Amino acid sequence: MPNAYEEALARLAPSVVEETVRITEIPAPTFKEGVRAEYVRGRLEGIGGWDDLAVDSISDVAAVRRGMPGRTRLLVCAHLDTVFPDEATPVTRSRGRLTGRGVGDNSLGVAALLGVAQALQQAAPKGLGDLILAANVGEEGRGDLRGVKRLLKDYEGQFDAMLAVEGHALNRIQLVGVASLRHEVSVTTDGGHSWGAYGRPNAIALLARAITAIEPLMPEVGMEPRTTMNVGVIRGGRSVNTIAPDATMELDIRSVDPLRVTSLLRSVRNTMRDAVNEEGEMAFRRIGNRPGGTIEEDHPLVRAALDARRGLDLPVPEFNAGSTDANAALDAGYPATCVGVTTGGEPHTPREWISTGPIAQGVQYLGRTIANAARLPQSAVPRRVGR
Repeated sequence: MPNAYEEALARLAPSVVEETVRITEIPAPTFKEGVRAEYVRGRLEGIGGWDDLAVDSISDVAAVRRGMPGRTRLLVCAHLDTVFPDEATPVTRSRGRLTGRGVGDNSLGVAALLGVAQALQQAAPKGLGDLILAANVGEEGRGDLRGVKRLLKDYEGQFDAMLAVEGHALNRIQLVGVASLRHEVSVTTDGGHSWGAYGRPNAIALLARAITAIEPLMPEVGMEPRTTMNVGVIRGGRSVNTIAPDATMELDIRSVDPLRVTSLLRSVRNTMRDAVNEEGEMAFRRIGNRPGGTIEEDHPLVRAALDARRGLDLPVPEFNAGSTDANAALDAGYPATCVGVTTGGEPHTPREWISTGPIAQGVQYLGRTIANAARLPQSAVPRRVGR
């Protein structure tokens, strides 16, 4: 028979849908999450009952609820930022669906966290350890997990395990944190007038040559260990009638095997330098380092999530490798995983959408997972030593 907490969770879906719309329509590009953070802080203040509620200097919002000694102290994070620089991020409603920039990644995650926060303060089950509910910055792009890294530092010694919340991941549980390195690669030349200095090396052409040269290094789809490489941004030049004196690209390399990332980067460096040769000056600047890590399928934290799905008519989840805020916690030695709230598609595009129907189950799943994890004895979730 459901307890008062589960009954409160079961009533949340309509309000979480409306909260998702409100949050999505507050633009929050990486490094510009302040307005959305202030909204979340205000909502948490309105819910009330916290032992501490704080916003740090980079706009991470954290609400602390003290619990029973000896039980797992849990840090729960839902990232505030989106990949979109848009000043306006409207949401379109259709039957059973919300469409909008960042609606599932990660406005729904933040909205669901607020919903669970409300249920906890209204009817918290007994026997929970301390909870730190955080809406953090800097998960996307060049944010390089800076928000969760700051939380790990600021709350060190105050939590034992970590749970990341992502809107789209209802039927996935993260066991592997995908490691990635991101570099800005630049080429510079003397440049000059397109007529008067014709014949001088063009930085754009040299960069294009270098990109073409690394094409044979692109990992094949389906290879093991799974590894990817992507050129995501290109920019450069001065004007249509100027021989480009500079050009830059941004490169992302990921793998479930961190050693594969570093070896592939080494090959990329050598190949690109050979392609440009002495015609231009090439530089590599690291702009991101997302660590990897793993948690076992039978770990008590993972079992807490699996047990939370019982009776909710949800499918058996896929154990996946992903790149989320959980990566940073895994790298620091904490048990960590990532769970979600609904299904959807087209993340990181203007066509991003989520299904509203499963949110009712997803919010209950998230709330149960948090309670299950926070009931575990601290001895069940030791931090890995030697990190």
